[in-house]
Amino acid sequence: MLKVILNIVQKEFNQIKNSRITVFLYSLFPIIIFLCFSIVYQNEIIREIPVAIVDEDKSDLSRTLIQYIESSPSMKIVNYCESKEELKEEFLRGKIHGGFYFPAELSSDIKSGKQSNVVMFIDASNLLISNSLLNDGTKILKTVNAGILLKKFKSGGLTENQSLNLVNPLKVETNVLYNPNYSYITYLIPGLTTFILMMVVMMGAVPIINHKIGEKDFQFALRETKGKILPVLIGKSIPHLLFHLANILILVGIIFPAFQIVIRSSIIITILYLFFFITVSFSFGIMLSSLIPKRTLATEVALFVLTPAFIYSGLTFPLWAMPGIHQFLAKLIPFTYFLSGFIKLYEMNLDIIYLKNELMVLMIFFALSFSIAILSIKIRLKQNGIGYDEKN
Repeated sequence: MLKVILNIVQKEFNQIKNSRITVFLYSLFPIIIFLCFSIVYQNEIIREIPVAIVDEDKSDLSRTLIQYIESSPSMKIVNYCESKEELKEEFLRGKIHGGFYFPAELSSDIKSGKQSNVVMFIDASNLLISNSLLNDGTKILKTVNAGILLKKFKSGGLTENQSLNLVNPLKVETNVLYNPNYSYITYLIPGLTTFILMMVVMMGAVPIINHKIGEKDFQFALRETKGKILPVLIGKSIPHLLFHLANILILVGIIFPAFQIVIRSSIIITILYLFFFITVSFSFGIMLSSLIPKRTLATEVALFVLTPAFIYSGLTFPLWAMPGIHQFLAKLIPFTYFLSGFIKLYEMNLDIIYLKNELMVLMIFFALSFSIAILSIKIRLKQNGIGYDEKN
């Protein structure tokens, strides 16, 4: 039986080699996409967001605020406007994403003991930009505000320590876990690249069965295995999985290191986990291939299944915050479980024991997919009047 499987493997390799589309899909396409996504986020965090200033006060205080804004890596002052109306016009022209308005009475109100307002304008049409501006802008205003209070308390006769205790009665110690630099490349790229890998795997699996059940090569392989379907599927799967394993090694061994994406867990365990996932994805593609005779329709169904997978993975929006029906749908997609386990490995450096739930569910997906594929092929063989061994 091993020799028969190896013969099927060799024939499948030849079919892959003779298909330019498959060769491109398995070799150049993943590398191109991996690089494109990684290069987009190579700066890791958003820097130099264009902002404008309206300084009606023109005091030492407003100049101090401007210096803080200029020194912030996330912001870049591109214009000084004369009024709030001109500032808003800059937003409409798309030249800025943030702005600061310092009223004429800013310094005088503070000196006289009154409260004054600094207005911060933020373009929230892009949440990544708006969150960065809000976070850094708020820090700057709080820092300057604390400096004003500190100076006031010290002038009232308090010592520096007493003044500091009044300005900051609570000492906050922040301990950011797993992605301390808030890097988008660490956050997004592993999820995006593995999603692309899953897409390539399923697209490669879809044409393996389809109409080929009625062809001579498939029937010959079936005769060679004495009617057993599982060895045929194994023989046809091995060449494809070897190509996908090569892409995993490129991703983990070249792409991730090139863009400083650190895998905190064991590299071997991570590669094995990725290989197990592509095997599960491949089995799902085989199932679609066996259920749908037309290759075009099977490809469309695969794309329909793949489209919501990234959204429902929980990477861009937390799964627990989604409506109940969407949480249910997310649990029907293998990528949801894979990504949960993958984050535990590469980012959180957890032991494999913490992935037992994800591994169990993925194993169920794998077993169901192959079982349905075998049952579907049996039914189609009967419909086509092709004999096979009922024992397999």
